[in-house]
Amino acid sequence: MKKFMISSMMCLMAMTSNAQVMTSATVDKVYNTVSQTPDAEFVYNADRDADGNIAEMVVYQEQPQRKGSFTLKPVHRYQYTYAADGMLTSRTKYVWHKNQWQCAGRHNYSLDAGLFIATYSRWNKKKAQFDEPVGQITYTLLPDESIASVACYSRERGHADLQLEWQASVESHTMNMDHYLTQK
Repeated sequence: MKKFMISSMMCLMAMTSNAQVMTSATVDKVYNTVSQTPDAEFVYNADRDADGNIAEMVVYQEQPQRKGSFTLKPVHRYQYTYAADGMLTSRTKYVWHKNQWQCAGRHNYSLDAGLFIATYSRWNKKKAQFDEPVGQITYTLLPDESIASVACYSRERGHADLQLEWQASVESHTMNMDHYLTQK
């Protein structure tokens, strides 16, 4: 749940800095920011689909070797899917473990009647499928697509209903919050 909250807060920061819904442009902006950061310990590589959208991003960590050289160790891989209008519909995360990619979880995004909804589901290895969402954040949008309020929900176990954890109104932010998108 902690990781969902951090990811969701990053989503909120992105949306309050003029990216009301997560789109291919938002993913591009994040990729351009993190991949051009000098002296970073992480290296990013992205593959694009036929429409030019980032379909997959791999994150590597630099590991120092002798005489100033380094090797790259895979850390995370993200797969992105988009709606026809470019809205991000899902982001699946894989972790590098025992020399192979293992699915960890997936964020799903949807826009319905003025609500932008982000959910997080964990991968269940035994069932070879995603479990029911363990967390959800809803953003109530105004007609200009700015955010009016945010609500966070979580599920304690299994098939229990999602429970409201907190809710807040959002006021207009004029500061640039793009640096929150690049925080690890």
